[in-house]
Amino acid sequence: MNTHLLRKLVHWSLLGLAVVVVVSGLGITESRLVEAATFGLLHKANAFKLHLALWIPFVLLLIVHVVLTTWPRTRRTSNESANDRQV
Repeated sequence: MNTHLLRKLVHWSLLGLAVVVVVSGLGITESRLVEAATFGLLHKANAFKLHLALWIPFVLLLIVHVVLTTWPRTRRTSNESANDRQV
């Protein structure tokens, strides 16, 4: 898989997951508002279950996102420092 495509997939997945985590968190604290906004699909118990189920995937995607974002910089700086030593 192309690295650029993988980065885009991870970035957009993290954004979508972050929105769902925020909405489910609001569903726990502001249950009447979110239940009305989702037409009764996300009531307080479902929001709590969803919120608990999504924290592991959220953390994993966040770690992958950070690694993919910083990896080219660390690789580039290590290559530059290796080139500096050869001179």
